Amino acid sequence: MQFSRKRFADELYYYSNQFVLFFVIIISLTSGSWKNALVTSLIVLSFMLIQTSLLAMRGHVPVLRLLYSFITPAGYSILRATLSDTAFTEAANILLWGSSVYIAVFQTLSLVFRRPFLRRLSEAALSIGSALIFILFYAYLDQRISVQASFVKGDIDAVAMAQALKIQAFPSVFDRFIRAPQHLFALFGVISFDFMLLVARMRAITLEQRITHIIELPREAERIIAVSKQEALAERQEQSVAATTEPVPAREGTPHTSSAPAPSVPSTSAETSDAPPLRSLSSLFVTVVSSDIIGFTDLSEQLGRSEAATLLNRYYALWTQCAGSFGGRIVSIYADTVVSLFGIVDADHSADRALNAAYAFLEELEGLNEDMVVRSLPSDITVSIGVHSGFVTAALLGPPGQQSMSFYGDTIAIAARLDSLCREFHQSILVSHAAYRRLALESQVTLERFSEALLRKSTRPMPLYAKKP
Repeated sequence: MQFSRKRFADELYYYSNQFVLFFVIIISLTSGSWKNALVTSLIVLSFMLIQTSLLAMRGHVPVLRLLYSFITPAGYSILRATLSDTAFTEAANILLWGSSVYIAVFQTLSLVFRRPFLRRLSEAALSIGSALIFILFYAYLDQRISVQASFVKGDIDAVAMAQALKIQAFPSVFDRFIRAPQHLFALFGVISFDFMLLVARMRAITLEQRITHIIELPREAERIIAVSKQEALAERQEQSVAATTEPVPAREGTPHTSSAPAPSVPSTSAETSDAPPLRSLSSLFVTVVSSDIIGFTDLSEQLGRSEAATLLNRYYALWTQCAGSFGGRIVSIYADTVVSLFGIVDADHSADRALNAAYAFLEELEGLNEDMVVRSLPSDITVSIGVHSGFVTAALLGPPGQQSMSFYGDTIAIAARLDSLCREFHQSILVSHAAYRRLALESQVTLERFSEALLRKSTRPMPLYAKKP
C-alpha cells in the first residue's frame, strides 16, 4: 500500500502525539546537556517516525499493528541502556512499555472484532486507557521535576533519587498527584477531550454498522423471498395431496365419486406482483443529484482493489440511505458516480428533498471518514455534488428480455456538469438556478450565490449557488 501523508498525520495525531511529548520532556530532563538532549531526541523521534509510517501503511493488518507498535519503546529502552545506567524498573520505562502494550492490544482487538458490541467495548477501553495514560505521564513528569529539583538543591543524593523514580514508589506519588487540587483542571481537560474522541469513534462504529446493514439488506431480502417461495410451494403440495385423498360429498341423484385435483394454472409475474405496470415512455419533472468521489482513481491505488471495492459499497449504501430517507431513488451508478432522482413519484418539494439529502450525505461522510481513521485507511475522502431541476425522459430500455426503467436527458447532464465544476471551484456542492428558485425559503438561506457558468444549451451564464460556510 502506498504512503499517505494524511493517514500518517491521522496516525500521529490519534495514537502517537502523547508519546512524542513524553519522550521529548523525559529526554530533556535526563540528558544533562542540551546537545545530548537534542541528539537523543532526534534518535527517538526517528524511531517514532518509522513506527508511525509503518502503521500508516500496514496498520490495518492486526498482526503488523501489534508488532509495529513496539518499535519506539524498544528503541528508547536500548538507547537509555546504552547511554546511561538507568534500570529497566524505572517508572518511565514501565509506563512507556505498559502504555504501548495496552494501546497496541486494544487497537488490534478493534481490528479483529467484527461484532459492533465488541468493537464498541474495545474502543471504550482504548479511550479510557488513553486518558489514564496521559494522566500517568503527567503525574510522572510532575514527580520527575520535583525530584530533580531536590537533587540539584542537595536535599537528596543520587541513590535516593533513583529509588524515588522506581516504579515501586510511583503508586504513592500518583495518589498524592490525584488528591492535589491544582491538578483537577488538567484532569478535567484530559477526560473531556478523551470523551469527545470516544464519541467520534462510537459514531464511526455506528455508521459502519448502519452501512453494513444496508449493504446486507438485498441479500437478506433474497433469502426471505427464497424461503417464502419454498414454504408456499410446500403448502400448495400439501393442499394438493389433501385434495386427492379427501372425498367430495355427492349430490342427490348422482353417484359418489372422488374428485381429482384441478389442473394447476401457472401464474404470471403480473398476477403475483403488486407493483403497477410501468409506462413505456414518459416525461417527468424532477431534481437530479449527481455525486462523485474526488480523486477516486488515486485513492483506489492507495487502498488496493479489495479496500476500494469496500469503500465503494459503503459509499453506495450511504447514498441509498440518504436519498431514500428523503424520497429519492438512485437511478445510475458507475464507478464512484451516483445519480439520484427526486420527484419521480411526488414532484412537490423535490428540490428541497434533494438538497436535504445532499446535506445529510455530507454530514454522514464525516462519520465515514472517522471510520476510515479507526481502520487505519485514508480518511481524506471528499465528494462533489451537483443539484439541478428539470425534465427527464423515463423509458424501458435494454436488450430484449432485460429491459428496465431508465432515465435520460439534459437535466442529468447538467447535474453532472455542476458535479465536475465543484472540483474547479473547490466546493462540496453546487446548485443550479433552476433548482434554487424551486427551494423553500428555509433551504435558500443555507445557500449563497457563488459564481456563474455557461451550462448545456444555455445562451448566457447561469447563476450557481454554494453552501454557506
